[in-house]
Amino acid sequence: ALVDVPLFYTLVCLMFVIVLLFNQTFHLSASLLLLWIVCLIGYGGSLVLLIYLIAFKFRTGRSNRYIWSFIFILVS
Repeated sequence: ALVDVPLFYTLVCLMFVIVLLFNQTFHLSASLLLLWIVCLIGYGGSLVLLIYLIAFKFRTGRSNRYIWSFIFILVS
């Protein structure tokens, strides 16, 4: 988790910068930026921890890996 969480935040910030560079119609105010940061922190941390929880729960068996992959895609 010490590697995955910062990696997630780095990738999302890079994607956000690319959107800002190439999209001239996207105007960002201070309140929208604060809301975006709060949502990003909550979503990123909870998503990485959910992945670890599922991985530890089904560590021994491989019978449910396709079902959990499908559920993860739907949740994301």
